Amino acid sequence: MHFHFKTSIFLILLSLAGVSEVCAQEPQYLFPATAFNEAEAAQLMGEGTARIRGTAKLRKRGVDYLPWQGDRIDLFPVTPYLLEFAALRKKHHKGKKIAAMSNEAFTYRIEGKFVDNKGTFEFRDLKPGKYYIATWITFEREYKETVQTGTEVGYNYYGNAVASWPIYTTYTHKYTLDDEVTGIVEVKSNGETVTTVISN
Repeated sequence: MHFHFKTSIFLILLSLAGVSEVCAQEPQYLFPATAFNEAEAAQLMGEGTARIRGTAKLRKRGVDYLPWQGDRIDLFPVTPYLLEFAALRKKHHKGKKIAAMSNEAFTYRIEGKFVDNKGTFEFRDLKPGKYYIATWITFEREYKETVQTGTEVGYNYYGNAVASWPIYTTYTHKYTLDDEVTGIVEVKSNGETVTTVISN
């Protein structure tokens, strides 16, 4: 099995929903009350012969957004600690309070990449069990702004200015944000290939 045990800060990279939605003050990070069992996580991450194949997408205002090839997607073994974290994330993944995972728990994951621009991913060499899959997908927003860009003047027959009115121009501003997409997938037996769709 190929996976990374990396030292990382608290799971801040899974905590911000976009530049425009970040609070001005430092958020309060909420950690699961359940103790993280490192031995249990290590056992669940042992090598097997199963696979999880699937796609990930983010749906916003009737539009489906897909990740780019090479974007990151993570897989975590489902433990009591992880289940509590996932429940916290549903309530607190942006704003003043944000659910977070301990540095120790975050090291027990498989770090994958999307293989194309259609949101396709695959995790191999998995043992039977439940897995929590998480990624971030970029989506687009826009807003319109109307500003006065000039003034037009009306003149009479003698060349005197008798009226004026403003000239307005409407600009469309586009920007991108990120939102988290997660899902729990179960592998029931060795050698199995599970197909799934991860969406919001």
